[in-house]
Amino acid sequence: MSKTKAIFAGLLAGFLGGTVMTTVMLLLAALGVATPLLIIGDRLSVFIPPGPFLSLMGKVGGYNHLKQLGVGSTIIGLLLVAAIGGMAFGFLARRNPARVSAMWTISVFVLLPIVVSAIALWPILGTSYVGLPIDVARLVTLVGFALCVFLFERTLVLGFQFLATRKIGKDDYEFTPAIGRRAFVLSAIGVAAAGGGVALIRKLYRTATFSYDGTQYKAASSSQLRLTNCSIA
Repeated sequence: MSKTKAIFAGLLAGFLGGTVMTTVMLLLAALGVATPLLIIGDRLSVFIPPGPFLSLMGKVGGYNHLKQLGVGSTIIGLLLVAAIGGMAFGFLARRNPARVSAMWTISVFVLLPIVVSAIALWPILGTSYVGLPIDVARLVTLVGFALCVFLFERTLVLGFQFLATRKIGKDDYEFTPAIGRRAFVLSAIGVAAAGGGVALIRKLYRTATFSYDGTQYKAASSSQLRLTNCSIA
């Protein structure tokens, strides 16, 4: 397989894997599980000095808009990194795509991201949207992230093999697969996964507090209650 085709196949498989991973992260978030997709902005914000942070928040229209911008940027960055990782994988696995070692793909695309995320996000890994204790929430977050990167690794490897592996015909001869048709199939799967992700984003947006205007409900004071009781009597 040529380098150009291998890199293209890796790019498409990596982008599909990133789309699947992002959709699963959004699904976990809808279930109340904190994922790096949502908490990485909280981790990075502590490194911004108060002055620039408040200035940035004012420029984008408040904290809610800043939070939305952070999540959207994280999604784009995640897809970009997944596509680049897929290109590198395609370049390295082009010679024998059917016999890619699962040990090194799991080590690079599963174990390494888990270790890096655990170290980088440790102070906020205990975040929970359903009230779990910190230690339990930290474990749930890591398990959820492990599931996401594992699905990315499997989608990347199987998608690349689907595009690049030669098939054996009935007469025992090999032929190059029609990458265009297979790319269309993977693209259709990616569009379906992206559609699910968009639906989850809308659901999370509706249940979030982005539309909250800051008003507070305050119960009537005791004097007001006495006046109301007197008027009724």
